Amino acid sequence: MKDSYSFRADGFEARWFEGTSHRDKAIIWMHGSSMNEKRCIADSEYLRAAGYSVLVLGFYFWKGMSKKMRGIPVEYVERAVAELKRSGFEYIGIHGISSGAAYALLCASLIPDIRLALSVCPFDYVVEEPRIFGRPTGRSWFSYRGKDYPCSLFTGQREKGFFGSLREYRRQDTERRNEFLRSLYENATLTEESRIKVENMHADVLLIAPERDNEWPSPTAVRRMERKLQEAGYPYRVQAVVYPHASHLLGTYPPESWKKAFPAERKWPEECDASRRDCFEREFRFLEEWRI
Repeated sequence: MKDSYSFRADGFEARWFEGTSHRDKAIIWMHGSSMNEKRCIADSEYLRAAGYSVLVLGFYFWKGMSKKMRGIPVEYVERAVAELKRSGFEYIGIHGISSGAAYALLCASLIPDIRLALSVCPFDYVVEEPRIFGRPTGRSWFSYRGKDYPCSLFTGQREKGFFGSLREYRRQDTERRNEFLRSLYENATLTEESRIKVENMHADVLLIAPERDNEWPSPTAVRRMERKLQEAGYPYRVQAVVYPHASHLLGTYPPESWKKAFPAERKWPEECDASRRDCFEREFRFLEEWRI
C-alpha cells in the first residue's frame, strides 16, 4: 500500500504505516474531536511500535478537511476498508476515541467487513452538531449514502441556547459542576432511530470509559451497549471496562497541560496514569486474542 491517501484521489484522507508483524491484521485508527493529523499520528504510535499495520484516518479537522462535526460520511471508512481488502488484509479492525469512537461504532454497524472495534470513551447515539453561539443546527454528526444519519437533538440547548443552558446548570446545587458538557448529552432527546445499532456489527468489540467522564456520558453508553449486545445474543467477543478513576484522556499520551483541564486528572493523577496504562494493555490483549 502507498504511504499516503488523499480525499481528492482516493475518497478518504489517511496515512499508512506498514506493520512489522501481525501482517494479516490492519487497524483503521481515529482520534477524537479537534485532533489534527500530527496529534493522530503521535497517539497511534503505540500500535505501530507493537508491529501492527495502522491506517491513521482523518475524518475531520485535518488540513483541507472540514473543521465542523457535520455530515461526516461513513463512506470514508467504507473506502478505506475496500482499499485494505484489495491489499490482502484478512483481518480489518477499527479504533476510535471519543467522537471518533462513536464514528467507529457506527461504521462497524454498517460495514460487515470490519471484524474488530476498539472504542474508547464512546457514545452510543448519533447527535446533532452542537454550537456555542446560537441554537443547534439540527445537522447530524454523520452521514451515510448521501443523507444525514438520524440524530438526537440537544433539547435543553435548543430551548435556552448554549450560554443559557450553562447559566442554568451553574445555578444547580450539584457537586458535578465540571460536567456541563456531559449534561447536554444526558438531557438530549435520544431516539431509537439515532441509536448506533451495535448489535448489527460482525466484530469483536472492546468498550472502555471513565466513570467520571466530564465530556459526555461514556460510562452510561458503555453499559447500555453491553446490555444491548447481551440481550441480542451477540455472537462475537465483548469486553466492557469502566475505570473508577480516569478521565476523558484515556487512550492518549496527553501533555501535562491537557491534564489540568480535567477534574479527574487533578484529583487522581496517579490513578489516571495507571488507568491509561491499563487501557493500552487491554487493547493489546484484546488484539492478541483476535481470531475472526
